[in-house]
Amino acid sequence: MPNVFKGKGNLGDAPILKRIPVNGGDEVVAEMRVFFDDYAYDQANDEYQQVGGFWMRVSLWGQRGEDAARLLRKGARVHVEGVLKQFMFLPDGASDKIPGFQVTADDVTLCLGRVAGVEYKPKRGDATLPREASSDAS
Repeated sequence: MPNVFKGKGNLGDAPILKRIPVNGGDEVVAEMRVFFDDYAYDQANDEYQQVGGFWMRVSLWGQRGEDAARLLRKGARVHVEGVLKQFMFLPDGASDKIPGFQVTADDVTLCLGRVAGVEYKPKRGDATLPREASSDAS
């Protein structure tokens, strides 16, 4: 059973879109670094303060990855859901590999706290509807 991961954090950089060869074809993946922060209430100062957190690499495949690379930017607050995976890597200057972790995301959604506006694409099929029905359809 895979390790399920859910967390909210901020993008360290804009997502990077890559094309990866998979089974004789190319698949699209958006790669990003997310800082998952931890806050606690400080009674002495009557405010929340950051008490920790960690960086995690996140990958999002396919159309969702393309959308993330097009719409998200550095600093965006996102909610990530996916599978936590371990891998081994060799840090610069080290002689032994060490374990690292990354999330293969099922979904990355924008948290709305700092969003100023949203623009929607027309629904599929709306072009064939009469103008009045199109504006009433939901």
